[in-house]
Amino acid sequence: MTHRVIAPFSDVHGTPGVIGMRGKDETQLIYGETFVVESIEGDWAKGHCVHDGYKGYIEKKHLSDKTGTPTHIVTEAKSHVYPEAHMKSLPGTLLSFGSLLTVSETTERFSKIEGLGWIYSKHLSPIDSKDTNIIETAKKFLNTPYYWGGRSAFGIDCSGLIQLVMARAGMKIGRDVSDQEGTFGEKVGRHRTGTIVFMKDPTGRHVGIMVDEDNMLHANATHMNTVIEPLWKVEERGGEITSIYQP
Repeated sequence: MTHRVIAPFSDVHGTPGVIGMRGKDETQLIYGETFVVESIEGDWAKGHCVHDGYKGYIEKKHLSDKTGTPTHIVTEAKSHVYPEAHMKSLPGTLLSFGSLLTVSETTERFSKIEGLGWIYSKHLSPIDSKDTNIIETAKKFLNTPYYWGGRSAFGIDCSGLIQLVMARAGMKIGRDVSDQEGTFGEKVGRHRTGTIVFMKDPTGRHVGIMVDEDNMLHANATHMNTVIEPLWKVEERGGEITSIYQP
């Protein structure tokens, strides 16, 4: 049965209740995204993410099968949800970019989210809208902490960032770097503004987006942050370009 996430974010683990080192098969869902539950194992639901087929375990308390059909998506990095349609009311929930919401009512400035509260309307876009300016979308995640398996404004990894950015542009791609490389865009011979650069480095695979001809925006474990830095610095640390694609 398909369920929606009702927490601001929820990790999807390769192993339920894992403590310690995390494995390869780690990802994250954000509010309103969907997860197909195949079985329940204690406090955990086993299944797969609808948007990319990624398999794993998610805490069942973060899921509900009693939610409406989303009408809007959060398009700011983060946005508060308020109990009343006024910025002076004390905010409760904080939602990430990409959260999927069901709007049931609007005022001059705020939109009411079914079962949640009020959110500033300018932080939302209709769910079927697209933004093909992938650089500006990516910049919304600057200074987001690096988080293995993360794909939200609370914490993100390199391929999670690219997946979210491309989804906002209307393109569904895989979750991991190995699932993304060679599956979208046109392969080009050199990096330039807006190209996606795939790399391998001493820790594994890596990916980022060029904001101009020289600088790459990427979530990375070197800085434990999402930054813009010269591509040559990444290469100097052992990064080797394996391919470059123009979306």
